[in-house]
Amino acid sequence: MLLPKLIWAGLRDMFSQFMMFALLSLSWWFAAVLIIPGPPATTALMSVADPRRLGAAAEFAEALDTLKASWRRSWGIAFFTIPFLVMLVWNLSFFGGVEGYFAAMVPLWTIMFILLFIVSLYAFSMAGTMESGTKNAFRGAMYVLISRPFMSVFLSIFLLLLAVLMSAMVLPMLLFGPALIACIVNRVTLSVLGENIVDPDAPTPERAEERARGLNPDPGLLSRFRRKPEQRNR
Repeated sequence: MLLPKLIWAGLRDMFSQFMMFALLSLSWWFAAVLIIPGPPATTALMSVADPRRLGAAAEFAEALDTLKASWRRSWGIAFFTIPFLVMLVWNLSFFGGVEGYFAAMVPLWTIMFILLFIVSLYAFSMAGTMESGTKNAFRGAMYVLISRPFMSVFLSIFLLLLAVLMSAMVLPMLLFGPALIACIVNRVTLSVLGENIVDPDAPTPERAEERARGLNPDPGLLSRFRRKPEQRNR
């Protein structure tokens, strides 16, 4: 059940700084339309969505600095992924509903698209969170894929379905679609790499020890409502 926990963690990361991520998502779409700044904008978004930065407010200026500094490695990743993804989509759309030799290749192309899609996201995550160059970004991406192949496949399918669902509603995809995907992918990538992510909402070691020993238990939701008003205000 690791993947649902990581997806939930990514969702929390995105909503913890919703306004900033909404601005970054809209900026990412603007860069994607212009095409040329699209890959660096993806790396910048991954960098700002790094969960290890939790507790420190993200700044738009930091994203711009990352965009300027990651131009070469971002386009290196895009060069080895985006053309092949486009080619696979074209093959699937053209030969998907016909009969013949190439129609038998549709399942293979589908699997290739699912794997290449998640590898490209892992690579951009590596470039953004670990500041990896093109080669190291792909090495890290392949390590994550090989270490968790089934989780990666399910994640890829989930993100594709999520993107389709949000695109159908239009506004969610524009406002927080790119940021949400970045937060989820970063969570998975850093988790597989074994990076320590500190949760600012986690209890202190002293409080965790008290809970383990059963001291000063947290009141339940019903017990909080049952308390008298003067007790709640103390």
